[in-house]
Amino acid sequence: MPRIFVSQALVDTWLAANRVRLDGDLLRLPVEAGPVSLYLNPAVHVERVDGHDVDPHSLVGSVRSSQELTQMGAELYDTSVILGDCAYSVLPGFLAIPVGEGGGEVAFDGPAWTRLTTTLAAMQG
Repeated sequence: MPRIFVSQALVDTWLAANRVRLDGDLLRLPVEAGPVSLYLNPAVHVERVDGHDVDPHSLVGSVRSSQELTQMGAELYDTSVILGDCAYSVLPGFLAIPVGEGGGEVAFDGPAWTRLTTTLAAMQG
């Protein structure tokens, strides 16, 4: 099932505008998205390696959960990740997993996926 990266700043904006509701780790979406919520797992989008010309861990451009980073031996500090002797600039956020009413992952068909992505895109504007 596809996962969606949602930045912390975007979640904060949605919450401040009352576009979504947060119930623990579940982000409750507007009714237009269908009967789906997003389970939020802390993650980062790795934007660049700092101080090196090469990305020795091939992280740039990827989304990694906090758990994955910990398992790799990395340390997360706000907008930075340190792995070995490399520092990376990251965008904090969440790996969002669409879940249904019962909390299980949702298997989307084409129209349901389109409805979700259209709703999320409209909320960004």
